[in-house]
Amino acid sequence: MKLTTLIMLLTCWMPMAWANNELAVARVNGEEISGFRFERFFAEYLEDQGRAVASIRNPKAYKQLRQAALQALIDKELLWQEAQKRGLQIDDQVVLQQVEQTRSAIGGTDKFVRRLQDAGFDEASFTEYTRRELAAQQMFAELIRANTLQPRHLLIRVPAQADAATVTEARLRLLQMRASIAGGASFASDPVRSPFGWHVIYLPNHLEAANVPDLQGLDTVRAQLARQQQTQARRQVLAQLRVQNRIERIDDD
Repeated sequence: MKLTTLIMLLTCWMPMAWANNELAVARVNGEEISGFRFERFFAEYLEDQGRAVASIRNPKAYKQLRQAALQALIDKELLWQEAQKRGLQIDDQVVLQQVEQTRSAIGGTDKFVRRLQDAGFDEASFTEYTRRELAAQQMFAELIRANTLQPRHLLIRVPAQADAATVTEARLRLLQMRASIAGGASFASDPVRSPFGWHVIYLPNHLEAANVPDLQGLDTVRAQLARQQQTQARRQVLAQLRVQNRIERIDDD
């Protein structure tokens, strides 16, 4: 987690005890996101977007920005809850090191304590918040890796000089195996012959093909495809979490 991000987040989060005294703008599996927490997050969200509240004259655009910010905050909560479900643990030393780096970046203990107080934290609650943020980010990274394109294959070996009946039997067996996995994979090829036998190639999470200009170098092509895969994987991860959990948006105007 970047230090600048963590420092900015000091102004957009608050202890859960405070949050419970505020009206909720959303609930994620029953856990409330307070209006106070959202307003602070929204201010930082606008800053990240290079926008200022005073410069937004269009009510529709303002509402869309608030809705997008609320969704981003809901996604943070989803990732944290998923980390808890999976028992993901962040080492105490990693958390303390991050807190110390934040303290140093702000300018020492006195300034750090004042900044915490202004944001509604004490050092203990900020340490736990840091653990929570690190866990959510690590969970997101692990889910993205799991949803990145991973080709797999099924193989039935047949002798190089196999007769027609053996070849046909192997191909039919692969077609049956293909049918059994197609429901859980978004792509499964027809049986393909190779020197090693008959294969079915399948993708547990198929990504749409992308057109890449022929004149681009191979390194550029690989980098672009990697970015496309990462972007689509991030969208898939968040979409799956949103569908699998109970989200109630109370106020996103």
